[in-house]
Amino acid sequence: MQVLIAFLSQNKAWVLPRRFVEQLRRDFPHHVFLDVWDQPTLDRLVPDADVAFTASIDRSKLPSYPRLKWVQSPAAGVGGLMSPELAAGPIVVTSARGIRARSIAEHVLGVTIALARQLHVAVRRQTEHRWALDEIESGGRVMTLKGRRLLIVGLGSIGLEVARLAAPFGMRVSAIRKRVGAPVPDDVRVDEIQGLDHFTDLLGRTDVIVLSVALTAETRGLIGPATLPHVKPRTLLINVGRGRLIDDEAVIGALRDGRLGGAALDVFVREPLDAASPYWDLPNVIVTPHVSGTMENYWPPLVELFAENLRRFEYGQPLLNVVDKQAGY
Repeated sequence: MQVLIAFLSQNKAWVLPRRFVEQLRRDFPHHVFLDVWDQPTLDRLVPDADVAFTASIDRSKLPSYPRLKWVQSPAAGVGGLMSPELAAGPIVVTSARGIRARSIAEHVLGVTIALARQLHVAVRRQTEHRWALDEIESGGRVMTLKGRRLLIVGLGSIGLEVARLAAPFGMRVSAIRKRVGAPVPDDVRVDEIQGLDHFTDLLGRTDVIVLSVALTAETRGLIGPATLPHVKPRTLLINVGRGRLIDDEAVIGALRDGRLGGAALDVFVREPLDAASPYWDLPNVIVTPHVSGTMENYWPPLVELFAENLRRFEYGQPLLNVVDKQAGY
């Protein structure tokens, strides 16, 4: 079997180190591994592959990939990989769902605390050598998390982990999910779970919104002109999902006029974020460069997941994290 491994990214941190390819070769000597480090080689070798470990497949060339049976995505979200052509075909897609859930959840709680305690203001004033006591104390923006309503949009592995971490802070948790009746683990407390049709109702009594939902036709622009008027004044917005979940123009306007009290944004429509974006200079915004999932052992658990799925694929066993291609996640 021929296994294609292709991690092409302008971000060096997202390119699989070659030592892991060599490790896979040692662990699976009976397979041929086609490791790819540039686009021309990828275009040339995909037609020879039975399996692909990659974040990108050229939708226009799918008919010329007759051998390809399964694609493992290195990410939890597969919106960038999925296309109507791929969704309609027989190729199985699996994701990295759950691998970085704890890291992302800790990031969410970290930036929520930073916004609530105005730590971002203190850090900015530190760089200016300015004592910000009066600014922070009299600004009326400091808040405690106990008793606050946290709305998690997308109660998958990341959303569940956020709910798990929020409980010790005394936060009340609401959630939006497509499968409203799906079970919740015993160690996770969620006070209410609703479908997306109740989204605007929940916004009016929410203090912190966390977007951890997949990008689909239903969720694109979820925070925008139609929903922002329903937001409780000075609500905090945390986005660790995808940039297109929010309407940038509308969100920037809401951050300026106080409808949103602050935002912590880790994902953007275009990355790197343009230097001219207003997000950089808005005083109530924390910008992070798509690092919420970063861990000290970033690659081993992902490669282990792929290796386990490769073994299952060899023996015709059910794969882990199979994507519902119609739902998009």
